[in-house]
Amino acid sequence: MHFGNEISLTGVARACGLSKFHLVRAFGTYAGRSVMRYVRARRLSEAAKRLTIESSGILDVALEAGYNSHEAFTRAFK
Repeated sequence: MHFGNEISLTGVARACGLSKFHLVRAFGTYAGRSVMRYVRARRLSEAAKRLTIESSGILDVALEAGYNSHEAFTRAFK
């Protein structure tokens, strides 16, 4: 996935070849959380990896991860 791009439930369902209803039910059953909660968590984990590996600043990583500001990015970690 391209976590820096906007990801919608409709887009994920379309990519999987499922209706939104079936995607939400199946994903919740197997993953134990919603699709969009999973996407947010993956964005944060990928961004955290980038912060530890690269010398990029927090703002650069936040913007590339799809956050509008470093404040929103920082709040997401709390």
